[in-house]
Amino acid sequence: MPSPLPGTPAEDIPDRQPASVPRQLTGSSRSSLDPEDTRRLASVVTRARRALGDGPPLPAPLTDGIVPGHCAFSHCALLLFPAELDAAVEDLRNRGLAPSPPVPSVVVRRRLSDRYGIPAADCDVWITRLHLAAGKRRGAAPAVELFLFPRTAPALDRRIVERERLRGFENHTALQVTSPTRPLVERLYDTWCGDGGLLWEGGGYSPHEGDGGSTVLYFVRDGATASPGSPLERWELNCPGDFRPFLADRPVDTAAVARAYGRPDH
Repeated sequence: MPSPLPGTPAEDIPDRQPASVPRQLTGSSRSSLDPEDTRRLASVVTRARRALGDGPPLPAPLTDGIVPGHCAFSHCALLLFPAELDAAVEDLRNRGLAPSPPVPSVVVRRRLSDRYGIPAADCDVWITRLHLAAGKRRGAAPAVELFLFPRTAPALDRRIVERERLRGFENHTALQVTSPTRPLVERLYDTWCGDGGLLWEGGGYSPHEGDGGSTVLYFVRDGATASPGSPLERWELNCPGDFRPFLADRPVDTAAVARAYGRPDH
């Protein structure tokens, strides 16, 4: 089993020197985040605030299947490695980011376990959502989804931190589909997996989201169209309602998805 990670100074991460960070995000002098994660947090908050006002910066092919008014920005997501969970939540609160109470992340724990061959029970990953205000928007929106993998977790070591920071495997941008219909979801799927150059990663249905449940669709940039070693580009579509029949009709090309993540074919 990998040795626990006592700390990951920024200088241990090649070619990743922290840039200047807005004053309101610097937190206290005893931050639970190291300088690199502080920089990454500031970056995702800036992107989410911009997307709240202007919409996410979708590559042109991805916009072709979107009917105006049918999709809106939902959130950006990021995986961080704080010193300790409770301290991280307090730290985020001190930065004025209004974190929600953290809950265990079953999906990300499983994905990390599969990626690194470590027990899922040792991947102590939690989700919190940061509520942001931006521009003329009234009130705050849960526009950043943070996955917190504390350095106290038994499975965490420096190789995981370095690779996750470099490739951003859990980072993604999510859109909310308003009033989705089967033809609209099919059109989005066909566009994103066609000219959009994305691969279908599958999806899932939760009966606990909203009145009629919610279906999430996952996409990742095809490895054949991405630069070697570049951060992974992932997208989500959140669709209110039960679209399990649609999911059942769409098999996943597991070999292509594995290549996109830089894993050998299975």
